[in-house]
Amino acid sequence: MIKMIAVDMDGTFLDGKGEYDSERFEKILNELDKRGIIFVVATGNQISRMRLTFGKQAERLAYVVGNGSHLVVKNETKYLKNFTSKQLAHLLDFYQNHFNDYHMVISSPDHSYMTKGAYNCQNLGNPERIAYYNASFPNVILLDSMSELPNEPINKLTMQLPEKLEEDVTKEFKKEFPDLVPMASGFGAIDVILPGVNKAFGIKELMKLENISSNQVMAFGDGDNDLAMFELAEYSYAMENATKRMKSTARFIAPTNTKSGVFQVIEKYLASH
Repeated sequence: MIKMIAVDMDGTFLDGKGEYDSERFEKILNELDKRGIIFVVATGNQISRMRLTFGKQAERLAYVVGNGSHLVVKNETKYLKNFTSKQLAHLLDFYQNHFNDYHMVISSPDHSYMTKGAYNCQNLGNPERIAYYNASFPNVILLDSMSELPNEPINKLTMQLPEKLEEDVTKEFKKEFPDLVPMASGFGAIDVILPGVNKAFGIKELMKLENISSNQVMAFGDGDNDLAMFELAEYSYAMENATKRMKSTARFIAPTNTKSGVFQVIEKYLASH
């Protein structure tokens, strides 16, 4: 029997507009609660954005957020993995001339910091894309300079690059920062994470806490950053809109996110068990 359902957000749980059917999800949640099944949101986004996304339903969920750096279960933090002061200082020094044109965001669980130039930067070439990217970081604090960054635990750094620069910037990053990992999340976006810390790490820790085995886990994803998560789940579902690599790795295929594929699969499972 399934005891945990883990879902990626963008391109998986959320539709093409970045939304979901709250009433339909409420019915699913009620049934999951009756059966003691944990619903886990596994995403590169921070807990602050997820609380806004899910509203009143937020406290009923578990979260592996910040690409696995932060585990939250029903509003209680189980762990938080931050950059060291040395790592952060190195990042700030190396990219001091690129905060704007690399559209960089430095985040804690509760706040996101951008330079004013980055927030308004047009280097991405598509105003709608810039607006969507900026909207992905709630509680944004705009700084004149990153030298104003407050002394706060930082667990995520994100760059939104013109796609033509992505490969070169990633290669340069790996050479300069062997103690950190650049993770491409699509369309020129790169998340910087700690080695060994990813969605699968967070889900594995939650499985230990709840005494859940792999054959009791169902997982959904669409991008290659969900691959490690699939290795932990007996019931792995790639969305119909997923990458080819995801589809070849997953045990099952779910309908596209624009057709609420996650809901369809879960509802079918609940109806038959």
